[in-house]
Amino acid sequence: MQSSMRSVLSFLDAPQLNSPEGYIAFKPEIFDAESTVSDSGTADFLGHYMSEFSAFVARVLDASAEGRIGDADPVEAP
Repeated sequence: MQSSMRSVLSFLDAPQLNSPEGYIAFKPEIFDAESTVSDSGTADFLGHYMSEFSAFVARVLDASAEGRIGDADPVEAP
């Protein structure tokens, strides 16, 4: 489904966040009793992904917004 949706969005010239990609399988041991991510690797990945997503949304909404995919901290890029 995701591949088909990307093809449609490309045809429509719609902005897409192509990188980073994330496929996460639900594993109960990754979460603690408060539903917080307790696995540090997963938490780091999700933090980075959300940072990239935030920068992507800013760029889509404002063509002159700072940040590029791949920056160490895309939201606060120089």
